[in-house]
Amino acid sequence: MNSRWLITMGLMAAVMGVFEAPAANKFESTGACSSAEVSDEIKGILQEQGVRVFGDKGPMCDIWLRKTLPLKAGSTTPEYGSLNTGELIGVAIYSGSAGDFRGQELKPGTYTIRYQTMPSDGNHMGVSPTQDYVLLCPAALDKDPAKDVEYEALVNMSRKASGTNHPAPLYLVAPTSGGTTAFRDAGDGHWALELKTKAQASGTAAIDFPLAIVLIGKGEGG
Repeated sequence: MNSRWLITMGLMAAVMGVFEAPAANKFESTGACSSAEVSDEIKGILQEQGVRVFGDKGPMCDIWLRKTLPLKAGSTTPEYGSLNTGELIGVAIYSGSAGDFRGQELKPGTYTIRYQTMPSDGNHMGVSPTQDYVLLCPAALDKDPAKDVEYEALVNMSRKASGTNHPAPLYLVAPTSGGTTAFRDAGDGHWALELKTKAQASGTAAIDFPLAIVLIGKGEGG
């Protein structure tokens, strides 16, 4: 075989490798949230570094968690049930193709992330093993980090994110990495981003609080 041909093919492969798209389902650190759509009050309570997540089509979203999550009175354990419903968890900026846990399209944009439990009614039976979710809301409509948004108001605001009659939910699964940042296969076609922040109830010491948010995949009823 012609040695010059082999050299040429080798060079072409090297060049193609340089311009290869980012591997799917990966993550990297990013800087502070600077979006003009996020209020200064919310920016002030976010972690200084975020995480950029890549899907199979390249960059998908950037996520920043709150520095310290307020817990229910007397809570001292890092469980989702210790969070107040309607509590601000963080901010997400979607830049690429993505969907929520219902399978609804998430358009590129800036969203707040608030904790909410799924109602225990016939419309939601069998969608997920547990009731722990976050709802995405347009950041332009959600400016006050100190406010725990009531259920109906939160659902209505999240509908503005989905553009449908349903809110835009992301499912929370149990963290497995001990708080180490990871983007892992959570089974059933779901990929979860694991992150860690602090949490604290009034009058108690701050604790580590890991979360795992399903960013790829949808529920059985989606």
